[in-house]
Amino acid sequence: MIELLVVLIIIGLLAAISIAAFTGQQDKAHDADAKVAARSAQIAMETYYVEHKSYSGATPAELVQLQPSLQNAPSLLVKSATNTAYEIQTSSVSTKPVVFSILRSANGTVSRTCTPASTGGCGNSTW
Repeated sequence: MIELLVVLIIIGLLAAISIAAFTGQQDKAHDADAKVAARSAQIAMETYYVEHKSYSGATPAELVQLQPSLQNAPSLLVKSATNTAYEIQTSSVSTKPVVFSILRSANGTVSRTCTPASTGGCGNSTW
């Protein structure tokens, strides 16, 4: 009986360890999905510019039309869009959500930021 109890305790410990590891991997997958969505949205914004000669007026729905893979993008948001600049944002659906942003300034520089820093593939607030 004691041997059976020890075996059950060992199985319980192994299950607890594997569940914690699985949750961490699942969060990483959700974060990666949000990153991919942000990059796809960036490509869609550039396509929108080619068609309209401006980023102004771009909406998530229009980006989905240009890039159908964005249909299930986690929390896709066009924060701002002017003639020459834009900011788009996605956030992961992990247990500790990470927000990924891409900002294209008027001079053409692109910066990729994320919050909170040092989580979800977000080192020093950039990716």
